Amino acid sequence: MAHVASRHWSWLSGAWITARAPGVGDAERVLAEQHVDMAARDLVFGVGDRVRTWGRFVAGADGDWLDLARVHDLTWKAPGWKSDRSVRLIGADGEAVAAGIAANRGLGVSVVGIWGDESIEVEVLSAEIPAREAGAVRRDPPCPPPPGGWRHDVVELDVDLRDRESSGPIVHLAIFRSSPEQEVLVVAATDVDAVIRQLSPKLPRQLCVVPSRFTRAQINEVYDVLHAHWRDWRLESFGTGSDEQAQPFIAAMMFRVTAEMAEWADALPEGLVRLEPTLSPAHG
Repeated sequence: MAHVASRHWSWLSGAWITARAPGVGDAERVLAEQHVDMAARDLVFGVGDRVRTWGRFVAGADGDWLDLARVHDLTWKAPGWKSDRSVRLIGADGEAVAAGIAANRGLGVSVVGIWGDESIEVEVLSAEIPAREAGAVRRDPPCPPPPGGWRHDVVELDVDLRDRESSGPIVHLAIFRSSPEQEVLVVAATDVDAVIRQLSPKLPRQLCVVPSRFTRAQINEVYDVLHAHWRDWRLESFGTGSDEQAQPFIAAMMFRVTAEMAEWADALPEGLVRLEPTLSPAHG
């Protein structure tokens, strides 16, 4: 069976994290709970605006807090510990908090309220937290089947995929599995014919190549900007994903979208970057 790894930058470890591609029938998860297709400027908010979020409730001598961290390590934490991605809750109903935590078995609580610069004046608190958003289900490759159909009973692909993805016309790699016995490498590339000539002899009836919407240079440029701003933009993680047509995008999860970040993101080609803040405006 073939393995294609993807890389994500994590604020917690300050390093690249390598993750395997999803298995048969799995849906690729985006980097945060909810991705909303809107202009980045619509995600910007300021003091006095209504916001929504969810997180882990922490009560201590210094007040009530909501820890919004989404990336966690496995080390033991003392009771009352909170990350630097926590916001103070003002006016939280203790009984509502206890009921919410009990209702969802400690998974967290949702809050809607007024933003006060690192604090939220609570209006609504509930146990209903957003479901994790399913990404592209990689079953049917976005290419017509070859004569004889896609290969069955596949063995491990004899291709150094990571080296090939980092240079040349290959922009992004994904493995589609229409059944446990079928495995097709789908490549988004800037030169389809060149990649077919390069890989088809090694992958008979296991290769699908599609034109990439973006270039490797565009993706690398976005990575460079995110890496340079990961502290001041309070990024938590970012990495490359792909949709059901194997088209690449970069998903970036952060504490909130700032005006500077929004201006940068809105100037990029549509669909290249998905901003996924843990704090967002409460529209409506």
